[in-house]
Amino acid sequence: MKGAAKVRVQGAAEPILGRMLKERGLTEPPLWKSRPPETRARMARWTELGKVRDGAVNPRRTEIADIGAETEALKAMARDLGASVVGCARLTPLMVAEGIDLPHDYIFCLVVGEDYGQALGGPRAVETESTSVYVRCAEIATALADHVRALGYPAVAHHNGGDDIMALPALYAAGFGELGKHGSLIHPTLGASFRPGFVTTTMPLALDEPYRFGVQDTCMKCNICANNCPAEAIPPANEYEITEGVRRWITDVEKCYTVSRLREQYCHICVDVCPYIHKENGDPVRKAQYKQYMAMRKKAGYRTPAWFPEQAAEVLDE
Repeated sequence: MKGAAKVRVQGAAEPILGRMLKERGLTEPPLWKSRPPETRARMARWTELGKVRDGAVNPRRTEIADIGAETEALKAMARDLGASVVGCARLTPLMVAEGIDLPHDYIFCLVVGEDYGQALGGPRAVETESTSVYVRCAEIATALADHVRALGYPAVAHHNGGDDIMALPALYAAGFGELGKHGSLIHPTLGASFRPGFVTTTMPLALDEPYRFGVQDTCMKCNICANNCPAEAIPPANEYEITEGVRRWITDVEKCYTVSRLREQYCHICVDVCPYIHKENGDPVRKAQYKQYMAMRKKAGYRTPAWFPEQAAEVLDE
């Protein structure tokens, strides 16, 4: 299958980021230079996993008599390995990067939820958590792809160590939730606080369906992420596109990069201020954490990208 999605590549090779760095006389984003050794080690781990995304296929194929049962077994394996949510969809060109010819029919999707409480620890804590979860997704996807190939079917793991898959349409088709105005998918339990991994394969999978629970109707009225974005990169509610019947708000990537790449501190604000971390699931712990976090944002100044640990501590002590 020939891909049709314009997937952003990682790092300075991404055209917009590359141009912005060149204009500023930089060789790498300030964010990267400020990363501590433990975060760099985690990133090196997913880079290594990127080298083993594919592998030899067992020539003695296991015939699948019950697609539903085999799919459920694969889902159970993913959960046992640490996946929070799993789902399957038929692969389409909009899920595959432009220029990539991926000879597979199905995509297995998984996400691992982030610990929302890390938002109370500041950008370094959030970045460490995010990186750790990305690596776990890569490890799970790699193990699943190995398993599928052992059954005799081609399979490739996709994660942050590779850029072949457009995550959002795949997750949407597999029933993980709806696209929010901040450009991330929102799950009813995890909100937007998760990271994904994928396996594409020719092994037949039982398909899931899109799941809508009112997110986009809320986003048309809610401006919390837009009002808190330091770069003002999130569009107004009435500025969206329709792709295959799905409303999509397009974040201004260049504006986003001014605070998410060209500063030394990690920016995760649009996700952390989204009320869906507790709005749908009613989790009292997350609701309390969200209230504390938003109090910090109020003290810091809603649009500022800066973080004030002493102010955060004051809020937590109240």
